[in-house]
Amino acid sequence: MTWLQTGRLAWRMLRRDLRAGELNVLMLALVIAVAAMTSVGFFTDRMQRALTEQANDLLGADLVVSADKPIPPAWQALATGSGLKLAHTTIFPSMVLSGEGTQIASIKAVSAGYPLRGRFLLGTASQVHQAGQIPAAGTLWADERLLLRLNAKIGDQVQLGEASFRIAERIEREPDAAIDIFNFMPRVIINQADLAATQLIQTGSRVRYRLLVAGTGKQVAAFRDAIKPQIGRGQRLETVQDARPEVRNALERAQRFLGLAALSSVALAGVAIGLATRRYIERHLNPVAMMRCLGASQATIFRLFVGQFACLAALAGVAGVAIGFAAQHVLVDMLAGMVDRALPAAHWLPGVQGWLVGALLLFGFAVPPLLQLKKTPTLRVLRREVSGGTRTRAMYLAGGGLLIALLWWQVGEPKLAAYVLSGFVGGIALAAAAGWGLMRLLRRFNRRAGITWRFGVANLYRRQGLAVVQIVALSLGLMALLTLTLVRGDLLQSWQRSVPPDAPNRFIINIQPEQRTTLAQFLQHNQLAAPIQYPMIRGRWVGRNDQPIKGDQYQDEKTKNLAEREFNLSWADRPQVDNQVVAGRFWQPTDQTPQFSVEEGLAEQLGIKLGDRLTFDIAGVRYTAPVTSLRKVNWDSFNVNFFVVAPPTMLANQPTSYITSFRLPADREAVVRDLVRAFPNMTVIDVGNVLREVRDIIGKVAGAVQFVFLFTLVAGLVVLYAALAATQDERRFDNAMLRTLGGSRRQLLHTALAEFASVGALAGAVAVLASGALGWVVCVKLLNLPYQLNPLLPVLGVGGGALAVMLAGLPGVIRLLRTPPLHVLNQSA
Repeated sequence: MTWLQTGRLAWRMLRRDLRAGELNVLMLALVIAVAAMTSVGFFTDRMQRALTEQANDLLGADLVVSADKPIPPAWQALATGSGLKLAHTTIFPSMVLSGEGTQIASIKAVSAGYPLRGRFLLGTASQVHQAGQIPAAGTLWADERLLLRLNAKIGDQVQLGEASFRIAERIEREPDAAIDIFNFMPRVIINQADLAATQLIQTGSRVRYRLLVAGTGKQVAAFRDAIKPQIGRGQRLETVQDARPEVRNALERAQRFLGLAALSSVALAGVAIGLATRRYIERHLNPVAMMRCLGASQATIFRLFVGQFACLAALAGVAGVAIGFAAQHVLVDMLAGMVDRALPAAHWLPGVQGWLVGALLLFGFAVPPLLQLKKTPTLRVLRREVSGGTRTRAMYLAGGGLLIALLWWQVGEPKLAAYVLSGFVGGIALAAAAGWGLMRLLRRFNRRAGITWRFGVANLYRRQGLAVVQIVALSLGLMALLTLTLVRGDLLQSWQRSVPPDAPNRFIINIQPEQRTTLAQFLQHNQLAAPIQYPMIRGRWVGRNDQPIKGDQYQDEKTKNLAEREFNLSWADRPQVDNQVVAGRFWQPTDQTPQFSVEEGLAEQLGIKLGDRLTFDIAGVRYTAPVTSLRKVNWDSFNVNFFVVAPPTMLANQPTSYITSFRLPADREAVVRDLVRAFPNMTVIDVGNVLREVRDIIGKVAGAVQFVFLFTLVAGLVVLYAALAATQDERRFDNAMLRTLGGSRRQLLHTALAEFASVGALAGAVAVLASGALGWVVCVKLLNLPYQLNPLLPVLGVGGGALAVMLAGLPGVIRLLRTPPLHVLNQSA
């Protein structure tokens, strides 16, 4: 038989089986699997790109080249030639004069088109308007800090270098403030065309030149790859990942949440396809034996079924991709306005990935049993007791191995994939062991139950292998449902609670030791809680283990800049409440030994380990001490935190200023003005914009996850359906025999419901343990959030599992009971 003839016959077999309903379960599982994966793929891809673009508003661009000297013209020409939009900023400190008042400020000269992402908000907190362009020539924009310190107002004239400017607007929000949040000086924005007239840029001036670019992801990536090898000393590439840790953490968690949704869909799809394929193969042992009797070779049989499955994969793939594409459009319409911009157009890649994953899952679970199917002996037609040799062990091992590979590829993050895979593998092992144990325990206490309950449990025990498979599959489906309903809600609430509503939104720096008491009294007088004031000392890291530190010893440019910059050090006799010691031991308040405690992220990036001896240069004096502890810092708290901390006896004698943070209600802006007038040397930094951005990102991603998980819920329901369908043939024959022996429909219905309730309760108990463990791992290990077990989880897991399986299996049982016993027995003969 030629390949063309085989293909035609395979197509005819597929059409016949579809009409006969033989492939309904498998087709449904595959279509929904592909639809779920492509829906998640399309939507999460568009949402991630939209959130990344929105997060780029914090940067003012998609990518920034920052340097301490003018940007090379060749780079600008390369960006222009790549079709990118360009803007320039020049940032430097200078004095601003207004009448008799003077104030040092951070001057930013911006070119036309700035910002490329995000927007300026001008005016006052109560009356804000969006800037349509940059400052006009001869005018400037100033922030509140400068106006307060100069006692100036809109319309006043100020002197900047050799040029005079009129204050035209008050800056309420600056798009790229998050990337430069610890800019300690007030901000002034001028037109790039006015920069030369000021004559402020001279030889030796401290200037930061920034080239901002924006375009498509492909254009930006190509530009970045082209100039990255040319980045030299004093130059760096900035992305949104260089923003404050709070912003970076929110974006990373957003990607993990959405990746977890896609992972769950893929895993559950594999389970559903495996169960449906097993049932289909078992039902085709007799037809294959008949074909062998008629002279068909093993190779021909194998090619026929592979061709049939290939046609099925093509049909289901096309249908699933179409449904997924339509579903994500519905999602986009439902979520209109969730992001501040239109979502990017759907990319074709998630559709291709979904179709390939579905096809590979189908063949991963189908090829091993097909290899056994083609070996079905011809004697099976004559002797019913001869087995066809199908071994589910080989099928699940092969399919499971492929599923693991696909999950790893789909999520794109090894750590996330490893944790979730461990949860699923552990859940399967736990479900299988618990299934055997609980069935034996159930049988022991079954003797006192009623007749229908005993028959229901006996059905389970009589088909122990198949019952264990059912329990495993149902527990995975129920685990997904519990994880995506109760546990998901707990995770999202924990994430949203990670940025508390009373998080500090103002920082005060340059507090002198003699001002600490007066400042505390000022805040108390204004009905604000007196916050803790932390000492802060500037120091440069110069050595590790008696070896000098040089930025060139690190390959990554960001790590080079980190190693060469000055650090804010502090001293304390105990860890802060939002710090957790994860390695080593923090010193006791009475400990006099010099030592350092280092933030774990900084230690990992710079290669610092416990026991390393670090040397810091503080005002010309070198301090050397070992690292005795590593701390996990909760940057989401927006409290004051430090990378490196020492005991008080080590640094307390150094000249020290203090820093603190506090929460200022929106209607209390006058307190800041009074504070600046009372303490002119102090600098008040507003981080409210960054706090709002973080909360905004969390809220939007939480909404996206709510809808993305709907498709994973559908995949879990398909697993439930496929697990129940796996025993439908055996139950069909058993019901016919019992009806023939005098059993009533009511008795058989109660027996089936007892069996379903037992399976559902056992699977629900396993699912409770597995979903609780998985939720803890995801919450604590992946998202660095506290986890609290929902008290409703055991009740809904066991009770809901029994009820869900009973309701899911009831329609099939009713349909079986309506089938005449003689018809069933004739088909089975």
